[in-house]
Amino acid sequence: MTVQISSPANHRITANRKDLLQKAAENLASIPGHTHRVIRTRFIRSTLAESKGGITPLHQEILRLLEEEGTLHCAEIGRRLQIAKAQMTKLIDRLVVLQTVERKTDAVDRRVLNISLTEQGKTLLKEHKSNFRNAIETTMSSLTDTELEELSTSIRKIHDILSRLE
Repeated sequence: MTVQISSPANHRITANRKDLLQKAAENLASIPGHTHRVIRTRFIRSTLAESKGGITPLHQEILRLLEEEGTLHCAEIGRRLQIAKAQMTKLIDRLVVLQTVERKTDAVDRRVLNISLTEQGKTLLKEHKSNFRNAIETTMSSLTDTELEELSTSIRKIHDILSRLE
């Protein structure tokens, strides 16, 4: 027997569909925490330990964001990465000392400081990406060919589905 349930959007959904939606939402919500822990502990920390200069995972996220988006002001970086303003200043100060980013006064509003990658920052990111990929390959080498194929297929499916939700 199928039970009809009215959703907030005035769509009728079956009890089975509601269960599927709840399970999918629960599974999706669990991905970031688990994935983040595995990636941070297994890959990021080990690859950052290999690089010079005391770059932390938060520094790495800032550098990656600047690589993707170009020049951003400090508050925007903090907003996008959900980092407090007080912490952002310290993080950016460290990256400036390491010569991986530079501060530039905004042309329109001199009170705003824009942050951009330096050539040294770009080089560091390339090195980290290579080390990161190598660490992943080394860790996954214990998986069977079938498990590697299943993992790749599953990740592609997740990407495809999530891109449709954007």
